[in-house]
Amino acid sequence: MDRALRVLEAFLGEDNQIGVLELSRQLALDKSVTHRILSTLVARRFLEQDPVSRRYRVGLRIWELGQRYLAGQMLKDVAEKELTRMIAGHPYATAYLAQLDGGDVVVVSTIRGPGPINLYMDPGSRLIAEQTTTGRTLLAFLPPVKADQVVARRRQARGSVRPFAPLDELKAELAAIRSREYGESEGRYTPGVNTVAVALCDRDGAPVLSLSVDYLTAPETAGLAEILPRQLQDCVRRIERMIQASGGEAET
Repeated sequence: MDRALRVLEAFLGEDNQIGVLELSRQLALDKSVTHRILSTLVARRFLEQDPVSRRYRVGLRIWELGQRYLAGQMLKDVAEKELTRMIAGHPYATAYLAQLDGGDVVVVSTIRGPGPINLYMDPGSRLIAEQTTTGRTLLAFLPPVKADQVVARRRQARGSVRPFAPLDELKAELAAIRSREYGESEGRYTPGVNTVAVALCDRDGAPVLSLSVDYLTAPETAGLAEILPRQLQDCVRRIERMIQASGGEAET
């Protein structure tokens, strides 16, 4: 695997095409080993071989992976822009982008509101999905069988300082989130901290990102529980329109 990756990395240089002998010398690999790796990469369409020069160049599969990366980066950039615009009107609040990683939810971006006191989680923070409003919102839009599998595996891994909720209770809440199309909590996980979350799904209905807002219980935030679901759903619709207009789709 490492040698195959080294071969692919060689195509990051200035030369668009590289021959087997040149590549063998550059990577200090035996010619026969280099040839086997190149043959496998050609068969899998990561590389192509010019029929005349017999030299190798980047193939279609690399381009496809690049497009996937760009689509995901575009989605993140667009979502950050929309959340930044929305959270600017909400002091004492913080917006987040997050995504599922197995049974965990991982913070992708954190965007502070304008108030003097804001909640904050570092990008890269990882939490057990079912023990957060954001994570439950993403789990709710997985196929139920898939969600059950994800939850079961994460529970088996342990590592939680909190007791897990009864499964019947969890399943009932996931169903409620799907029905109303957003997740919400008032001080459930941290006293005085409320959360509203919505899921951004791909064309097949699978959750890709969550958009959420945490806010402090305070006179300045009164009424946000009623306002934020609609505003976050509007953000999702704008993001979807912009991604579709660019010719992409919501995927990471």
